[in-house]
Amino acid sequence: MSYPMPYPEERAVQPQPAPVVQPVPAPPAVARAAVPIARAPVAPAVTSAPLATPTPLTRPPDEPGGPPSGPDGDRPPDRTGPSGQTSRLRIGWHTVPRSGLRRVTATPPALAGLLLGRDQQQVPVPLRLFAPDPVRVTLVGGVWAAQLLIFRAFSAGVRVVVVTTEPRAWAGFGERATGQQNRLTVVATEPGGPAGGTAQTPLLTVYDLGVTGPMTSPPLGPWHSQLTILRQLDRPGMAAVQEAGLVVLQRLGGDEAALAAAALRLRPQNGQLLQQMNDDMMALIGDGDDRYLFLHQTGIEQQYLGPPRR
Repeated sequence: MSYPMPYPEERAVQPQPAPVVQPVPAPPAVARAAVPIARAPVAPAVTSAPLATPTPLTRPPDEPGGPPSGPDGDRPPDRTGPSGQTSRLRIGWHTVPRSGLRRVTATPPALAGLLLGRDQQQVPVPLRLFAPDPVRVTLVGGVWAAQLLIFRAFSAGVRVVVVTTEPRAWAGFGERATGQQNRLTVVATEPGGPAGGTAQTPLLTVYDLGVTGPMTSPPLGPWHSQLTILRQLDRPGMAAVQEAGLVVLQRLGGDEAALAAAALRLRPQNGQLLQQMNDDMMALIGDGDDRYLFLHQTGIEQQYLGPPRR
């Protein structure tokens, strides 16, 4: 018995290996332009090592007028203070060039004293009323101006003794101004013997005797000042004007201005200005240049003393 032979197409086909394709080298220009394939980032291993600190910024090169170059310039700047943000002072770093020094101007220091007012340029005008050495001031004006000066002097802790022939003008003034009964004392006769105060509690003796000052110049101790009030300037009061180190004047009449100009050796135009001042103005003669000022009365001063007047 014979079996039919299979057709040639039905015979098993043996798999043949795929031909190996050799890569064709790219031209040089193409090889340079090829972009490599990005690989997935690999997570770093977790370790117990401390985190790396960022690299400090590099200081720019030295400029004219800047810190000097040297061994210290290559090191990071030292830090001091609790927060570590303050650089240590290095001699020679904080310098000013000559061109900068030419633009520096110095303002003259303000004079110390009791603020009396401001001039036309709004510059404060102080009254040097208290000092270790005795101070004598004469006021040609009314009781209102004297009480304004004393009211401002109370802020310096002053103790006041008023010698007056008109005690009613001073009744209750110290209590209203300070709320105390021992800051201002009104007497009818001159206190005897020298007295003195302290830097914390100066002593001010006020003579309100009308048109004249005290019969004799009373002795004054340290931190003891004298204020003489001349309600009207006449010849009996010329001695008090000439003996004073400072003279404060309200607006004067014609005869008063002539006497003041003669006693203080004022220029003719200054004698005219003394007659033209407003009610809220005063003139300060002595202690340097003559000053004409505005009082700039405060609200509390207006409440206790009223508007300016003589």
